[in-house]
Amino acid sequence: MNKGRLEAFTDAVLAIILTIMILEFKVPESFQLSAMVDQLPYLISYAIGYLFIGTAWYNHHYMFTQTKHITQRIYWANNFWMFTTSFLPVATAWVGRGLNEQGPEIFYFIVYLAWSFAYAWLSRVLIVANRESGHEQVAENISHMLIYRYLSNWKIFVVQTAVVVVILIYVPALQMVVVTLQILLVGMRFNPDSDKLDE
Repeated sequence: MNKGRLEAFTDAVLAIILTIMILEFKVPESFQLSAMVDQLPYLISYAIGYLFIGTAWYNHHYMFTQTKHITQRIYWANNFWMFTTSFLPVATAWVGRGLNEQGPEIFYFIVYLAWSFAYAWLSRVLIVANRESGHEQVAENISHMLIYRYLSNWKIFVVQTAVVVVILIYVPALQMVVVTLQILLVGMRFNPDSDKLDE
C-alpha cells in the first residue's frame, strides 16, 4: 500500500474529528461576555481533546515518516486507532456537559483506555513490520518513543487504572487533570530526532 495515501487518509479523519469537536461548542443566546461562563466546562474539555489529538498526530507522523513499507496489518491497526479516536468528540461533549459527573468521566476513561490500547498496538505492529523488512533502526526508534514505552508497560497501566478508579469515585473531574498531565509529561516528550525527519 502507498504510505502517502494512508497518511493523507489519517490526516483527513483527524481533521474531521477536530472539526466535530469545535462544532459541539454552543454559541450563547446572550451577547453578554458572562454568558460564556456556562461554556467553560466544554472549553476545558475541548482544549484537552485538541491537545490530545495534536500530540497524537505528531507522534503518529514520526512513526509513519520513518516507516518504509505499509502492510495490511499496519493499515488495519491504523484504522482501529482512528476508530477509537473518533469517539473523542462524543466523550469531550459529554464531559463538557458534566465535568464532575461520573457517567461522562467513566465514558471518557473507557475511550482513553481503548485509544491507549489501539495506539500501543499500532506502534507494536510498526515495530514488528520494520524489523521484518530489515529496518532495525526504525524499529528501535519507534520502540524508544516514551509514549510507546509508557502505554505498553503493564505495571504503569495497573497503577494508572487504580488511581483513576479512585478519582472517578470521589472527584471525577480530576481525571481530566490526569489526562492533561499524561499528555504533557509523556505524549509531548518526543524523540530527539523528531525535528530532523525531513532534513
